[in-house]
Amino acid sequence: SSGINAEYGEIVWTRSRCVIDSSALVVCFLFVHDNLQLKMTDNDALVKDFEAACARITAAGEQVRGKISMRDLLELYALFKQSKIGDCNTERPKYPNFKGMSQWDAWKSKTGMKREETMQGYCELVNNIFITINESE
Repeated sequence: SSGINAEYGEIVWTRSRCVIDSSALVVCFLFVHDNLQLKMTDNDALVKDFEAACARITAAGEQVRGKISMRDLLELYALFKQSKIGDCNTERPKYPNFKGMSQWDAWKSKTGMKREETMQGYCELVNNIFITINESE
């Protein structure tokens, strides 16, 4: 097992894939959610809540498809990336990769936010999404 020690806590991964993004000509590592584990720190309960929120939104899949606004999807993406990796560490994707550009902008907007703050925000957003979906049904 290998890992890095960063301001956002120690991150340990078991597997990674190296992918070349031809549009940006950048080599980056993509970590599969199940293989990227946050080590428990002073805030064990928050880490557990965050992992539960990740599992909940992933498991809901089809139930929430088309019911989450683009703004909320981008916010989920940005909070997740900031919680798991920290500050944006890649180059901005180039035209015509609009999805990648939007995701990058959302993640970049979280620069400097503390891991605990983004994990809490992710948990709250997931809860609010399910409340909104349940109220609309």
